[in-house]
Amino acid sequence: MVSWFKQLWGAPHKLFLLGLLLLTALLLRLYLAPLWVGYDTDVRTFLAWADRAYSVGLSGLYTNAKEYFLDYPPGYMYVLYLVGLLHHKLSIPWESAGSLIILKLPAILADIVTAYLLFQLAISRLGGARTWVQAIQIAALFAFNPAIWSNSAIWGQVDSFFMLFILATLLLQQRGKLPQAAVFIALALLLKPQALLFGIFLLIDVIRKRSMMVLLLSVLSGAATMAVISLPFAVGRGYGWLIGLYSGTLASYPYASLNAFNLMALLGGNFIDMNNGILHISYQWMGWVLMALSIIYVCYLYIRSKDQRGALLYAAFLFITAVFICMTKMHERYLHYGLLLALTSFIYIKDRRILGLFIGFSITHFINIADVLLRSFHQDYHIPRYDPLMLVVSAINVMMFAYACLLGWRLFVESQQEQKVEGPVPLVPLPIEQEINIEIHTESKRWNAIFKPSLDEVERSIKGRFFTKKDALYLGALVLVYTIIALFHLGGHKAPTTFWKPTSGGETVIADLGSSHNITRINTFAGVGEGAYSFWFSQDGTQWQDQISVKSDHTKVFTWNTVEPKKDARYVKMVIDAQEGAALHLHEIGIFGDGSTTILPIAKVSEQDVNAADEGTTPNLFDEPTTVPYTPTYMNGSYFDEIYHARTAYEHLHQIEPYESTHPPLGKVLMSIGIYVFGLNPFGWRIIGTLFGVGMIPIMYVFAKRMFGRSEYAFIAAFLLTFDFMHFAQTRIATIDVYGVFFIMLMFYFMYRYTTLSFYREKLWTTLIPLGLSGLFFGIGAASKWIVIYGGAGLAVLLLLSLIERFGEYRFARSLLREEEIEPPLTEHERSRLQLVEKFFIRSTLLTLLWCVLTFIIIPLAVYTLSYIPFMMVPGPGHNLKDVVTYQVHMYKYHKDLVATHPFSSPWWEWPMMLRPIWYYQAKLMPQGMLSSIVSFGNPLVWWPGFIAVILSFYVAFTRKDKLLRMLLIAYCSQYLPWILVPRLTFIYHYFAMVPFLVLILTYYIKEYLEEGPLHKKRWVYGYLIAVFVLFVLFFPILSGMIIPSKYSFFLRWLPGWNFF
Repeated sequence: MVSWFKQLWGAPHKLFLLGLLLLTALLLRLYLAPLWVGYDTDVRTFLAWADRAYSVGLSGLYTNAKEYFLDYPPGYMYVLYLVGLLHHKLSIPWESAGSLIILKLPAILADIVTAYLLFQLAISRLGGARTWVQAIQIAALFAFNPAIWSNSAIWGQVDSFFMLFILATLLLQQRGKLPQAAVFIALALLLKPQALLFGIFLLIDVIRKRSMMVLLLSVLSGAATMAVISLPFAVGRGYGWLIGLYSGTLASYPYASLNAFNLMALLGGNFIDMNNGILHISYQWMGWVLMALSIIYVCYLYIRSKDQRGALLYAAFLFITAVFICMTKMHERYLHYGLLLALTSFIYIKDRRILGLFIGFSITHFINIADVLLRSFHQDYHIPRYDPLMLVVSAINVMMFAYACLLGWRLFVESQQEQKVEGPVPLVPLPIEQEINIEIHTESKRWNAIFKPSLDEVERSIKGRFFTKKDALYLGALVLVYTIIALFHLGGHKAPTTFWKPTSGGETVIADLGSSHNITRINTFAGVGEGAYSFWFSQDGTQWQDQISVKSDHTKVFTWNTVEPKKDARYVKMVIDAQEGAALHLHEIGIFGDGSTTILPIAKVSEQDVNAADEGTTPNLFDEPTTVPYTPTYMNGSYFDEIYHARTAYEHLHQIEPYESTHPPLGKVLMSIGIYVFGLNPFGWRIIGTLFGVGMIPIMYVFAKRMFGRSEYAFIAAFLLTFDFMHFAQTRIATIDVYGVFFIMLMFYFMYRYTTLSFYREKLWTTLIPLGLSGLFFGIGAASKWIVIYGGAGLAVLLLLSLIERFGEYRFARSLLREEEIEPPLTEHERSRLQLVEKFFIRSTLLTLLWCVLTFIIIPLAVYTLSYIPFMMVPGPGHNLKDVVTYQVHMYKYHKDLVATHPFSSPWWEWPMMLRPIWYYQAKLMPQGMLSSIVSFGNPLVWWPGFIAVILSFYVAFTRKDKLLRMLLIAYCSQYLPWILVPRLTFIYHYFAMVPFLVLILTYYIKEYLEEGPLHKKRWVYGYLIAVFVLFVLFFPILSGMIIPSKYSFFLRWLPGWNFF
């Protein structure tokens, strides 16, 4: 018999027995699944969601979610969509046997996969390294555990499906694969919000790694996973609803216990308001205190475990059990989460006491859910407060939990103490090497500049590449995260495109609504042009009254004008009162009534006194009702200077006389590309500037790596720019500042590259390439906005200083060649090299200056002139090359003579201190107590320390003669100092051009701080970067136009001038 068993356990038989076990477990569940509906509330809710998911699609699933009690995150909705699809395609009756099997099948399969995974972990050398018999026994303990199969096959819940992702998270985390673990915990979080409870262990491990890279990858992996998986549900609503969904779920069920056999039930709290309690202590307060103590205790055990295998799994088991036993709002099923973790930790730790806890909790949990399930079959959903079975089992659960806590102490604290060696191990000092006096011959800097090869001291790959895998990771992560953030609610993709362009006053359009309605709101979308019109109302179409006049001037271009008549009428008449200057383009009219947010259908459109020469037709005013919002926001129209720049971009695209002529046209021409590709809508006119804002991040990264040599410093600089408030707000608005600053960064980067080269060491043409690129980008930038010309002075100074260095080296070479006695004497190679310096200085300098004439004058003038091609293509006189010159005079006089006031203007000296942010936008018609605003200013943790660093740099650059700081200060000052002399109205966004150089100067001192002190200083830098990001998150609502409670903006008002509504 013994020999027969030995043969049976041969390899083929092992797989056979494992397969037989899993197949039996599967068949058992499939047999049980259709016998009972299950917990009817859950099952019928899931079926309703499945039907709705397929019927309306994923994008519309969460519309009016409260009507369907849809409080689950979107992760499991993919599964329910497939359930609905199978029902509809196969015509399966709802709640039939087939229907119940399909609904319960995902959780059933999760059970089988989990059992197989437990077997593999048990047999693995890296896991349990147990025998095949033991491994199959462990799998069987799970597969045939009634507490497990009753949840999936009878109840109809999905806890096993959820726990499969949690187990994957913890196993990956245990192996040190934290970014991958972040992906799975994000997936689990999209299934159930309880996944947040397990995030504390991932956070601990990330902190223990002490790696900013691991932190960023983990955050990015989790965030990207949630963003991508939630994307189909976010169409048309963004991601803000997801936060509300989670918070709403967590805020539901305000009871001490919901049929959970735990401490709260033992204390009489089952279905009792958690604000009640015993001995004047509320259940809620008691739960929070016990939970806090549990968190501290479990975290202490986990940290003390010193990465002992299985410690993470046991800590997770103990913590989730603590949540079930001690917290309020617990449902009966929540102990299910701890069972799998207890069994898995037993595989690694091999302590049978853990197995005893698994079996004990399996029994009590099965009793708990069986009692609740059986009661539900009789529509009895509340166990009495003092039910004897509940009290007894609750007491047993509490005692087992106390024992689990004690066992954790013995496993991870006492065991560590026993392993310690008595007394400290004496440290044997290493032998001290004797100092070796070496005489170092110090050569002059000019000698080195002539004879030493150019060394940029930049960290490179093994193959010598500037851009390494680490750079790809650092930069890729930043660009990915920022791109997602920047594109989030950037603008709507739909706006009216057809229009009617009346040419004279008195033209009339009449809309027949078919029946009388109480008209509450009329929204009108105006395009280019100016004019005025009136709305009239009538019940019979002959007697008109209650005139409402609307003026649509240049400030209303591409915006929705709203009036609220609150009149009863069947007919609405719009009469053109006047056309001023360029004729007004009217794109769409939306009429709302009867308290509804849905647009009223138009039965008939008629017209009176309409000019046949009008462009477009009157029915165009009502042909795009899906584009009409009930409450217009920045998502639907233009704001601040978009009314000029987006309009001009549209006019350039359609060869219309440009309205705005106070800035060069290239920025608007670039903007028109977005309108051409994506259409005339907010997303279309904002996307190109936003992408340029994204492009600033790699420029900053490369700039900083060139300057500071290491990828880490490049990441710091790029990170600070990425999460600066102004960089975010200023690149999402369709104005031209982003283009100017983008090219300013490029032209100074290439000028810096030029200053690191020398035509004594490199071939002359090699040095002319970055110099020429600097000039090219100077020209492109100047054609976008004149602020780039200010930086041209800084470029000239940097070029002059570089040539002065070359001249000093030239004089040094001449003096050496004319020196009669030199010790040691010059070699033939050295003498010939010095002669070449003397010979080619004048020639190389002249060629360099001639190259500058070409690249900084001729090419920029050509680029600048070519940028006016859209203007010169406008039909009619006044659009030739001579008129382009006239334009420049007009622009100069406009800025020179501008006299205006603005409540949010600020003089140049206020900008670094951010005394008055610029307020771009405030939504109207917001619900009571809510607001939506967009402001632009700097991140206080970037601008304030950055400006201090700038001030300090004047002293440091002078005393140390630091060329790098000198270059940055020249760039900064060349963009800043001209504003002192500008008499016109100025705003804080004019400081945007200085921010990149402020960030680089700040990074310079961070580099010094890290390199001149102990390693633990990195923690402070990590903390600083995290704080920068936290502030970005904190202020994000008022940078992005998010709808928030008005009270929240008071919390953000740090200075008197910070008004956000």
